[in-house]
Formats: sequence, structure tokens, C-alpha cells
Amino acid sequence: MSEEMKTIKAGPFTLVARFIDNAYRGVMWADGEMVVDIRRATLDEVWRALCDALYEQQISLAAARLDEPTAAEIAKVFVRIAHQLTAGHKAMLRAHLNASDQRITATQLAKAADYATYSAANLQYGILGAMLFAELPIDLPMRKDGSRVMTCTIAWGDNARNPDEEHWVWRMRPYVAEGLAASGIL
Repeated sequence: MSEEMKTIKAGPFTLVARFIDNAYRGVMWADGEMVVDIRRATLDEVWRALCDALYEQQISLAAARLDEPTAAEIAKVFVRIAHQLTAGHKAMLRAHLNASDQRITATQLAKAADYATYSAANLQYGILGAMLFAELPIDLPMRKDGSRVMTCTIAWGDNARNPDEEHWVWRMRPYVAEGLAASGIL
């Protein structure tokens, strides 16, 4: 029997994928109840199916939300996920929070976190956005390929304000800025 297993906690959901009873099986739990039960040929296939199911659950929750989150809600989320944040995540959040008008480019985020390129900052800010989204889903814009822009959990593109800007500018959502400051995690 294989000892392979993958698990993650994402907001109210817990995902577990493992080899059991001679098959690869994945289960998603919420509040002690099984929400999804998946069987596939490999552990990776089970994990992908579980992540897709989680994404669909979160999109449904986001669509049902009629207003944006409050600063108090996002502060609680930051406290809950603080142990998952890397030094780079915290450096980017600090730089963004302290930036003039809370507007910052990915290049500036990369410099703040000591990443070599803006693409590394984009990746890490997207991962951070996904962590926030897992805890407190909101409706997010879609890319042409249908995937959601997870960074928009933290900020929105603010280049419409100045289309002549050379680099893409992220403007931190006001409730994120207020909640981040109130959380005390930085």
C-alpha cells in the first residue's frame, strides 16, 4: 500500500487525497460533512479534480456575496493565514500598504521582496491572493483562458487612472488595506 497523501485546508474546506483500499481517492470536507468524493487513476488526477471542485465551491460562494468584504473580515483572514505567509509575502504587503495611494507596480513589489523579476512577484502575489480567496471568496475578473485573476483579491489594476504608465499598477483594495493594518501581522 502506498503512503502517498496530499492535504490542504482552504477556508472552510479540507481536501484530502490518498491511496486507500487499492484506489486513489479524494474527499473534500466542510464543517464535518463530506462535500465531494472522487476516485481517479492517479493521485495527481484526484488532486486536480479536488482542486477544481474547491474552485467551483469558492466561485459559488463569491457569486452569492452581494457586497464586498469588510475590513474586519479581511483582518481575521490575515490573522488566520499569517503562519502561511512567507517573508516575501509580508514584504510585498508592507510595501503595497505603505506605497503612495497604495499604488505599486509588480517591479516595485519584486524589489520590496528581493525577488529577481516582476514575474516572481506576480506569481507570489497571485498565490497570496489565492490564500485570501480560499478564506474569503469574492467575484474576480477572468482571463481570456477562463482562469480567475487571484491578485485581484488584494488589488485591482489601476492603469485606467493613468494609461501612460509604463508598468502595470496595482491599487490595493481599501478594505484590504484597512484590514491588513488592523490585523497586526506586519
